[in-house]
Amino acid sequence: MKKFGKVAAAAASVAMVGSVALPAVSASAASTGKTINWSEVAALPTMDPAKSTDTVSADALGATSLPLLQFGKGNKLENEAAKSYEKSDDGLTYTFHLRSGLKWENGDALTAKDFVYGWQRSIDPKTASEYAYLMDSVKNAKAIEDGQKQPSELGIKAIDDHTLQVTLESPASYFLQEITMPVFFPENQKFVEKQGSKYGTSAATYLSAGPYKFKGWTGSNNKYSFVKNDKYFDADKVKTKKIAVQTIKDQNTGYNLYQGKKLDFTPLSPDQVKASKNKKGYKVIKTGATQALQMNEEKVPEFKNTKIRQAISYAINRDTLSSKIVTGSAIPATTYTPKGLVKNPNNNKDFATDAEVKGAVSYNKKKAAKLFKAGLKEVGKSKLSVQLLTDDDDTSKRVAQFLQEQLEQNLKGMDVSIKTVPKKQRLKLSTDGDFQMLNFGWLADYPDASSFLDLYKSDASYNYGKWNNADYDAALESAEGKNANNTKAQYADFKKAEQILEKEAGVAPLYYRSTASLLNPKVKGVIANPTGAPFNFKYAVKH
Repeated sequence: MKKFGKVAAAAASVAMVGSVALPAVSASAASTGKTINWSEVAALPTMDPAKSTDTVSADALGATSLPLLQFGKGNKLENEAAKSYEKSDDGLTYTFHLRSGLKWENGDALTAKDFVYGWQRSIDPKTASEYAYLMDSVKNAKAIEDGQKQPSELGIKAIDDHTLQVTLESPASYFLQEITMPVFFPENQKFVEKQGSKYGTSAATYLSAGPYKFKGWTGSNNKYSFVKNDKYFDADKVKTKKIAVQTIKDQNTGYNLYQGKKLDFTPLSPDQVKASKNKKGYKVIKTGATQALQMNEEKVPEFKNTKIRQAISYAINRDTLSSKIVTGSAIPATTYTPKGLVKNPNNNKDFATDAEVKGAVSYNKKKAAKLFKAGLKEVGKSKLSVQLLTDDDDTSKRVAQFLQEQLEQNLKGMDVSIKTVPKKQRLKLSTDGDFQMLNFGWLADYPDASSFLDLYKSDASYNYGKWNNADYDAALESAEGKNANNTKAQYADFKKAEQILEKEAGVAPLYYRSTASLLNPKVKGVIANPTGAPFNFKYAVKH
């Protein structure tokens, strides 16, 4: 997921994004399905919507909260808390009409005021929400983030309990897609303030309003459940009483539990892919995601040298990485924005293919060695020792070891050590800028190039490595400012930014991610977001 920005992806982009072909479920499904046993590869870090930055918490929040809209069947936006909405002719004002009788899990009424409070809390600098930038399209959001205005001045207000009005800074074609994200979810002010700093740190300190209630999480254990919420307005559509979730970092364990019929879903390792391709439950879930290597210019000043960054990128054999290390779930990257996310409004050509600078993101041992030697000379060094930070799941560890081998073998004078930590700790270290190199994955929250390119603005919170380029910033400023309403001109701006990022190696793209998995054929109705995650479990049922 990412530091979203602004781009004219439009509804056509959603239809274009590849979504996983999980079985649909009809309205005539059994009234109560069996318990679904689900797995996540990383520990749940938070249940605070304002602080969710990962797919694990997005899955849990999506199952238990109540957004205005969500991606539903056929990857189409469905009304949830909102029964209807209108957009003004100038594209600046959205008016949402909420359903009557919405309830929180504790019986409190859920009203327009809960959305106002949730959005204001998310944008408040005191909350320190990494995804606050997603609200930049809303009037006064950026000024609030910068401390120039108060959260109460955000362009959102409750006309009455059932009417919510949102005013934007400028038209944003992606706005409705964006508000499906947790940072835009409603929050119960009385409950949140009672919990204080403990809010969202356990099941007891979180309040559900969606299809399921959240149970069993202490804040540190690896098992929890989504239990059907009878107070949910559309409870008759929820056919499953319980979804039992457990964190399984070791893919062999997950595979064995699936084989033993104790799990209904598990991601696969490369070896498992080979053994599972012909199984009935084998699924490849396409995602709008890119795995990349960030280089921290503040911790390692040598990374400010363009030749050194380029050398590191050229030293990595992405074909081998994709085919041998992350088999079944990777395609070698040639751009940062992944393929299949956005199309050219002029000719329907894929953005990533169109914006690719041939050879800029590729494997070239000789060029890597030459650039590295020249770069070291320019910075007055003869060698470079760095530490690579990565998550502790199997795939991340394998990728880190491969990168270590490639860089040390292909760059004379390069020494790489690896620091492996749990995802929750890695997220904090990343946010704090406490790393030298980072194995970093980004999943688009909505189908738009800005969902990736905005990450590397000079002042972006997800620009952990602190790379900056004035021309890059200017291209994005143009795309999201003067050309916000000019689809073709905006596309050209985004293309320019992507090409600068590739040429300058502001980040080293590694591969486009997908998820090879096994899903019990008896489980139907699980819906993947257009970008692959999070999952929508509302219609899930196990026969």
